[in-house]
Amino acid sequence: MPKKIAISIPKTKRIEAARFAPLFIDFTFKRVFAAEQRKDQLISLIEAFLEEYLQARIKDIVLLPNEQINKTRKQRAAVFDLHCRDNNGNRFIVEMQLAKRDHFIGKLLVYISHTITGLAKKGKMYKFDLPIIYSLSFLNYELEPEDKHGDVTQHIGLSNLKHTKKRYPHIHIALAMLTRFRKSLEQCKTTCDLWLYLFKNLHKLDKIPPKFNNKLFRPVFEVAEICNFNEIELRDYEANMKYLDDYNATIEYAKKEAKREGMEKGMEKGVAIGETRGIKKGVTLGMKKGVAIGRRQINKLFALLESGVPLAEAKRKFGLEN
Repeated sequence: MPKKIAISIPKTKRIEAARFAPLFIDFTFKRVFAAEQRKDQLISLIEAFLEEYLQARIKDIVLLPNEQINKTRKQRAAVFDLHCRDNNGNRFIVEMQLAKRDHFIGKLLVYISHTITGLAKKGKMYKFDLPIIYSLSFLNYELEPEDKHGDVTQHIGLSNLKHTKKRYPHIHIALAMLTRFRKSLEQCKTTCDLWLYLFKNLHKLDKIPPKFNNKLFRPVFEVAEICNFNEIELRDYEANMKYLDDYNATIEYAKKEAKREGMEKGMEKGVAIGETRGIKKGVTLGMKKGVAIGRRQINKLFALLESGVPLAEAKRKFGLEN
């Protein structure tokens, strides 16, 4: 029986008896794709999202150190989830981005720049015949919420701005936004669909569906099954889930605080506007009422005078005596 572990998944209900670990957490992602014995899964993932833009099919792939150390301590090291090279010499940076961050494209460009710097061989005959650098990122959030076209995967590259058909293949960035994938398992027709479905739903499954019961996907379920974790793996998994739970709690708290502060500021502004308008309205009404009363008093005074009452007596009746 799988060990019962309470875990929290973004935008899903708490699961008390999960059989499989989520594919989008760092622990599971690297167990599936950063293992020498699971090259087929990594190649399948890359080709599913980049096949249209690859120069040739990938026959083999080599995992490289995922940290590119700079020559000086003043420079920051670039750390990737996966860094690999195919049999054609092309480089691939593959990562899962769970938490939303500012300037994400800028971060990718820094990673790509570090990769290029590591490839450049300086000398008298400095050649710039670099391999193609592919960056494939899976995002568990909307990069641009205002973007309405809804494509699950976006591709960014170098092109001539006036003649967009002219492209330069040296750098290719692919962004797969998991939040936009809403297909059911029955609607999944391609390998790309199946990978996206696993990213979204692996932790919700209690068995291997027939569509995944094959040589390519069965190993994913085997390494993600929680009851197969040893003590160290279980500790690492729980640490990942604790981080995820803390992150979710922080986001929810920030949302509540923002809502509360917004309501408070709105109420303060509303009261201030109400007071200003109330005073203005009160003064206006008071002036109108005062003028009306004054007119009635004057009319009464004139009526007394016209009736023959002496001025001194009329003033005394209205309290106008000095």
